[in-house]
Amino acid sequence: MITKEEFEKAVEHCTGFTASCENCPLSEKDLKCGVYLAEYLKENEPAPAATGTSSEVSVKEDTDNIQFNGSTKEQICQAYDTADKACADILDIYEGMPACERRAFDIGEAYGKIFSTRDKLEKLRGAN
Repeated sequence: MITKEEFEKAVEHCTGFTASCENCPLSEKDLKCGVYLAEYLKENEPAPAATGTSSEVSVKEDTDNIQFNGSTKEQICQAYDTADKACADILDIYEGMPACERRAFDIGEAYGKIFSTRDKLEKLRGAN
């Protein structure tokens, strides 16, 4: 969704001393920045190592009985902590915004949902 350079600029902007959505490198995008940052982390966070041990899934994809070793659990926890901190930072920024900036942010979020829904509907229409 975004490049490494865009991600780094957005993080630098959001965590800066005067962090606000004004002049944000992601402000021209269709969705709110949190969506792009979370997607970037999801796509670029190192995947847990394949160990070929008890964490293998059967052909039936029986995911109820997956077991993780300590290293895999640690990597999952690190990825979760990274995403959790990013979400907390975004919420802190939002809570520190003046009311007019919050309204603009909320309008952007609503627009993103409408855009996404319209895209899904257009894909469904194309399937008919």
